[in-house]
Amino acid sequence: MSLYQTVKSAITVRQVGEMYGMEPDRHGMVCCPFHSDSDPSMKLNDTYYYCFGCGANGDAIDLTAKLFDLNPRQAAEKLINDFA
Repeated sequence: MSLYQTVKSAITVRQVGEMYGMEPDRHGMVCCPFHSDSDPSMKLNDTYYYCFGCGANGDAIDLTAKLFDLNPRQAAEKLINDFA
């Protein structure tokens, strides 16, 4: 199993969001960190995120990469270290 598959099978997008300071409501919605957002517009599902405001989307690795300005490999390694 590759590094990416390992991370994706072990860590959900919602867990990533919570680890890095997002507080999803009971519907999994958060304010998007990628644009000015006063009402929750980003949905955190188990396998992907999607912002209805700006269209940002991806998986746990993509979210981490975008939050911390990392490439996918660096993001996967960060997740492994942070969730260890």
